[in-house]
Amino acid sequence: MSDAIRTWLIAIEVYPGWKDWRRERMGYTLYYDDPFPPKRELGHEFVFSEDIEKQHAVIIQYLGLQQTVHALKESEFYFRRYPFRGLPVSRYSHITNVCEMYFGRFYELKERLKNYFEAVKAVTPHPSIEVGAFIKQFGKVFDQELRARNGIHHHGRFEDVAIERVFLTESFSMAREAKGWKGEHLADYRRLANEWAGRVRRRGAQIDEFMEAVAAITLRTCYFLSNPANSD
Repeated sequence: MSDAIRTWLIAIEVYPGWKDWRRERMGYTLYYDDPFPPKRELGHEFVFSEDIEKQHAVIIQYLGLQQTVHALKESEFYFRRYPFRGLPVSRYSHITNVCEMYFGRFYELKERLKNYFEAVKAVTPHPSIEVGAFIKQFGKVFDQELRARNGIHHHGRFEDVAIERVFLTESFSMAREAKGWKGEHLADYRRLANEWAGRVRRRGAQIDEFMEAVAAITLRTCYFLSNPANSD
């Protein structure tokens, strides 16, 4: 899929005006805050022909899926690092925030999958894609994460007994008579952080399987990726 996208992007370089528009956009992005820029703003978005616009939407949506998957996997390293020593961010708050961010990526991916398949259907007259079944299976496999995200969004902060223990041992470690609680707190936090990092790796591997299926469906369905020279 990556090779097919790369080939399509190379082929589209010759589209009239596309390269100039991207160069103009890059210049604006680099110097948008210059008091005397060449152009204050672009003023328009580039528009391809109808067919190419639909193909471009598929490419952009797929790259967006990859971006979300990468962001989801990055949460492993947020779990593995606590960079707030000496700052008013507790380990309890840090790990709770990362959990909520992690859950949110699954909802983001589910919604992007829906949008992606809509883009694929728009470019293919009669696609043989059972989108509903695919999304349903995604929801079934990642039910725990999606439920947690919905609970956070509609009810309150994420709660977990192991995370609550980190909160309690942290509170005890701050007391004057906190004998041994600091070590207990650090051990609890490290153990919990490692468990969540491992969970991210396992779920990330399952996400990769879904993305392989998405790529296979796309390559089977989107003719323009196998023959970009004749895509318009």
